[in-house]
Amino acid sequence: MGIDVLFYVENGLTDENLAFAGVYVPATLKEKIQGVSRDSRFFYSLPAAYSGRLKEEKHAFVRDDVNDPAFWKKIFSETGALNIAVVKADAAFFDPEVFMEMGDVHLKSLAEFTFSENIPEGFACEICSSELINHLPETDEKTLPLEKVIKSNINQFDVELFYMEPDIRDKRISFRLTSPRERRIMENIFSVNSSVPRYKDVRGLIESHPEVLFTSPAYVELELTGECSLDCLFCYRKTLNRKHGHMERAVYMKLIEFMRTEGLPYTLCFGGSGEPLDHPEFFAFMDAAVKEPLAELLVIETNGIKADFNFKSYLEKPENSKIKVIINNNAMDNSSYARFHCGNEYNRVFNNIISLSELNKSGERVYVQVMKIRETDEFEKEGDTKTYLDKFYDFWEGYRVPIILQKQDTYLGRIEDRTYSDLSPIKRIPCWHLQRDMYVLSDGTVSFCKQDVDGEHVHGNIAVSSPAEILEKQKAAFLSDYAGKLCPSPDCASCDEWYTFNF
Repeated sequence: MGIDVLFYVENGLTDENLAFAGVYVPATLKEKIQGVSRDSRFFYSLPAAYSGRLKEEKHAFVRDDVNDPAFWKKIFSETGALNIAVVKADAAFFDPEVFMEMGDVHLKSLAEFTFSENIPEGFACEICSSELINHLPETDEKTLPLEKVIKSNINQFDVELFYMEPDIRDKRISFRLTSPRERRIMENIFSVNSSVPRYKDVRGLIESHPEVLFTSPAYVELELTGECSLDCLFCYRKTLNRKHGHMERAVYMKLIEFMRTEGLPYTLCFGGSGEPLDHPEFFAFMDAAVKEPLAELLVIETNGIKADFNFKSYLEKPENSKIKVIINNNAMDNSSYARFHCGNEYNRVFNNIISLSELNKSGERVYVQVMKIRETDEFEKEGDTKTYLDKFYDFWEGYRVPIILQKQDTYLGRIEDRTYSDLSPIKRIPCWHLQRDMYVLSDGTVSFCKQDVDGEHVHGNIAVSSPAEILEKQKAAFLSDYAGKLCPSPDCASCDEWYTFNF
């Protein structure tokens, strides 16, 4: 075929990560590729810290950092290869049929670089030619990885975009063993027929066995408290049927233990109906989340009133770098703050946002979240050339504060619908939240979903229910929704949050 193969081992991977269903993935992939392309040679790109069996391979190249152009020049020079296909070494589902078709397109079109936008990287590869490498300028400076250099300057190279049915981008799965959650999904898929599916069969397998997609919650939102000093225009708190108090420490730690039972990484969010920083043990709860290895990311949704110097000092500590802060704020002056949030705390919130935004110098960690409603999409006065929302963006971007634009959630009609336009896709898809989220009220109640804000349709309670019991009920709700049998109570048919996706 005239295309050699380079197995790329990501930083941090070990041979344990490269094993799947009792086999060593690189060795198995080599055999599969040899079955369709006997003249292909095999090379290996290894991080310096890797100490596994691939180091003994004849054509093993140890990279200092990333696979930048300098590294690729070395590989092409020492191997004499004309074309190299990059295959992720942990891609247990890599399909030789996809490799052959991509290779055929690459060679026939005389492409310098070929990649697929619709096939998950665990099923496909990227093919690079020596012609491209030879034309790259020499430099001693570190640059972006080669594929990023090419994709960000795509018009400067002869690039082929490869497309193959089915298109399963909607499943948001990369099919890489690097992620423990993706590994679990791949194990579920493998267990259906005790085999690795071909790419052309994988959508059909998922549609007939949607249970393979269900693992354990990837996004857990906790209501630390139901208390808040504001009365925002778009808040549902005053519609609650009962008072939501402070979450007890014992309940919180029970949730941490609950998530350990499945052993999968997750995002933890302090949100719910109240203001997390109003909880008397807020910092202790943050400490517990930061020290929990499986809680990969802690998201704090706050009104910003108490996000002061002490809060910032806590976030500045290196060990607390996995915390991100979303400040819910629709205002850019005292007048708009009073209109949207029914309070007079704008100056304090503004100063806190500007102070916290200094943390973004080393990567985005602090955001302002604005609710997109009628009042933000209107022109404030006659003669305006910009809507309020346009002015809002100009204002906060002027301070270099990243903005999250949020659609309004009416919580199944609890509050007035202020949406300016319907953003829902035309075709309904299975609800992301039923597949991957868990919403826990301050008393430990596990609600059906975030729309069940009073816990009237529950899956159990963290304090007393077993993880197996709760997850089984969540799974049943997900499978019913996936089959198109929308839950009547709460009324899933009237909900428009099904297509939104959390961290």
